[in-house]
Parts: sequence; structure tokens; C-alpha cells
Amino acid sequence: MNIEKWKVIRAKGKTRFVVQHGVLYWGISTALMWSVIMHFIEPTEPIWVRPLIALILFPLGGLAFGFIVWRSSEAKFANRTK
Repeated sequence: MNIEKWKVIRAKGKTRFVVQHGVLYWGISTALMWSVIMHFIEPTEPIWVRPLIALILFPLGGLAFGFIVWRSSEAKFANRTK
């Protein structure tokens, strides 16, 4: 972990980090990749169904992912700055 980089990210706040890294970066990109891959693996549903469902569920998972990464990074930061 780069302490100086985390200080900058940390200063912007937890909410921004969770939304940006969890929901936008992880949730939406994973939803789109999953939808495309599943369309080629199992093309049984109309093309718009999976992306619609994925763009709801994966960003919700991204919230959890963002909180977990935040807590983990905060713990590492606390250990290294004692």
C-alpha cells in the first residue's frame, strides 16, 4: 500500500471511494463484461435482459466490495502509521 496515495484517497471520503471504486469501477464494468460473456455462452434470453438485471445487481455488490476494500485499506493504513 502506498501511504501517500491512500492519504489523498482517504481525504476525499469513504462515500466517494465506495461509489467510485465499488459501484462505478467494479460494479458497472463487471456487469457489462458478465452480460457480454453470458450472451455468448448461453444466448437464451433477449439481449437486453441480462444487462438490465446485471446493472442493478452488480453495482449493489460493488457497494459491499467498496466497503470491504475501504475497511481493509484503513486497517493497513492504521497499522503502518502507528
